[in-house]
Amino acid sequence: MNFQAKLRKEFMVFSTKLIMVIVFLFVSVTVIVNLVNNNMNKNHSIEFVNESFINLTDKIASQISSHNSDDEYIQAIQDNHVSRKLVSSTDYSFSRTINVRYDYDVYDMNANPVYQESYHLMPQYIIYLNIIRDRVRDKSPIKYILYPSFKTHTASLIYYGGLYKNAELIGFDMYSIDISDLVYALLPNTGDYVITDRFDGIIATNNYKLLEKSLNFKYAKNYTIDTTNYHVTRVEKDFYSIYFLEKNISLSRSYLIVFSLLLVILLVVVAFSNKIIKKIAKENAQSFESIIADTNTVSKGNLDHRINENLDDDFRSLAINVNEMLEHLNSEITLNKELSETNIIFEKRKLDAQFNPHFLYNSLETIRYSMQYDVKGTEKYILDLTAILRYSISNDINYSSVENDLTYINTYLELYKFRFTDKLTYSITTSDEVKDVLIPKLAIQPLVSNSIKYGFTDSLHLCIDITTEMIDNLCYIRVRDNGSSMTDEIINEINQICKQKKNPTNHIGVHNVLRRFMILYPDALLNVWRDKEGTVFEITFKKKLKTYV
Repeated sequence: MNFQAKLRKEFMVFSTKLIMVIVFLFVSVTVIVNLVNNNMNKNHSIEFVNESFINLTDKIASQISSHNSDDEYIQAIQDNHVSRKLVSSTDYSFSRTINVRYDYDVYDMNANPVYQESYHLMPQYIIYLNIIRDRVRDKSPIKYILYPSFKTHTASLIYYGGLYKNAELIGFDMYSIDISDLVYALLPNTGDYVITDRFDGIIATNNYKLLEKSLNFKYAKNYTIDTTNYHVTRVEKDFYSIYFLEKNISLSRSYLIVFSLLLVILLVVVAFSNKIIKKIAKENAQSFESIIADTNTVSKGNLDHRINENLDDDFRSLAINVNEMLEHLNSEITLNKELSETNIIFEKRKLDAQFNPHFLYNSLETIRYSMQYDVKGTEKYILDLTAILRYSISNDINYSSVENDLTYINTYLELYKFRFTDKLTYSITTSDEVKDVLIPKLAIQPLVSNSIKYGFTDSLHLCIDITTEMIDNLCYIRVRDNGSSMTDEIINEINQICKQKKNPTNHIGVHNVLRRFMILYPDALLNVWRDKEGTVFEITFKKKLKTYV
C-alpha cells in the first residue's frame, strides 16, 4: 500500500475512533456530571434545611432558658403581670436573630394566659394547651407541636418550654410561628422541600400545593402533584423528617441538540480534512514524509536537529523557516520563563494590594444592619465604600500624591468610624512639602488596618494618628495608634523582615507595604517601635516628584 492510500486509511480509522471516543466521553461526562451534581446539591440542600431547623429550635430554647435566668421576668410571671414593655426588653435582640415572625404567649400551669399575643378561640386550642402543659410537666424531649388552623387549612408550629422559680414549675413559654413564615427562614429555593413532624403533619414546605393534599408519601419513592412526577428522598430525624422532591426529567433537549451539532461538525471536519490530506499526499508525498520524520525528531526534545532543506517548492521555504525558529528556540524558552516568573510576581503584587476580604465582609454586614436604623448614613457609607473600591481596582493609577491618597485613607477610616462610632478617633496631618510626593496608591492602608486589628485587642477606644513631614529631603509617613497588644517580639520580628528581600513569616501585609514603596523608592525603609503613647509604623524615603503613573 503506497503512502497516499495508507495515509488516507489511517486517517479515516483514526477519525472514526476519535468520533466514537468524543461521543462516548461527551455522553459519559454529561451523565456523570449531572448525577454527581444533582446528588451533591441534594445532600447539601437537605443538610442545610436540617441545620436551619436545628438552629431555629436551639435559638428558641436558648431564649426560653434566658427567661428562666431573669429573676424580674420570673417574678412578673408569678405575679401574673407580664407587660408588653417587659417582653420587648427581653425579646428585642432575639427577634432580630431568628429572622422569622412569631407570636409570644405565656401561660400558667392552669393553662390560663399570663401574657398573650396570639388569640386562638377554637375549642381545639385548649386541647393543645393541655398537651403542651403535660409535656412541660413531664419534661418531654419534644419541644414543639404542630397546631392546625381549621379555618385557613394551614398550621402553626408552636415551640414551648417550662418556666421555673426556685426549681418549681410556674408556667410555660410558647412561640407560635405560622408555617408559611418558616419557608423563608428554613427552606432554600433550589427545590421542593417538606419538613414534617413524627405524625406526618407539615411543619414547613415551599410547595404550597402539598398543603391542599393529604400527605401520603412517607414510604413512597415517587409522588405525583397535579401532572408532575417527583422522586422522593426522605431523611428521618429524632422527632421530624425532611423530604426532598426532585422532578423526574428526561435527558434535556439541549443536550441532544448540542450532541447532534457536535457530531455534524466532526463529520464535516473529517470529510474536509480527508480531502486535503489526499491532495497533499498525492503532490508532495516524499517532501511531506521527510518533514514529518525531521519534525518528529525535534518534537522528542532534540532541539539541535535541523530539517532537511533539499526539498521542492514551498517545503524548502518551510524547512528554512523551521530551522530559523529552532535557532532561536532555546533563547526564547529562557526569555519566556523569565517573563512568566515576572508576570507571576506582578500578579501576586496586584492580588496582595487588594482589600482584605474580612473588611469587605464586615462592610456588607454593617450595611445590612445599619439600613434598619440609619438610611442616610448607610447611603453615605455605600458611596464611600464604592469610591474606595473603584480607586483600589483602577488600572489607570498605580501611584498617587500623598494628599490625594490620604483623602481615600480618610474615607477608609470613616467607614470604620461609622461602624465603631465613638470608639474610634483619628487624625490626618500632612505638611505642604509632602503633599505632592508620589506614593503607591493605598500603600499605607495595610498599616491602618493593622492598627485597627491590634488596637482594639486590649482597649475599648482606639486613636489613630497619621502624620507626614519632610526633614532634610527625607519624607516621613507615620501611622500611630494607642494600642499596646503588639509585643516586643512581634515588633522585632517585623523590623527584621523589613531588612530582607524575602519574607518567611506570616507578616505579609507589613512587608508588602515596604516592597511596594521600594519599587518607586529603592532606599525606602520601614521601622516599628512602641512608646508610652502606643505603637508607631514609620516609612522613610527620599523625595521624588513625578507625574501620575
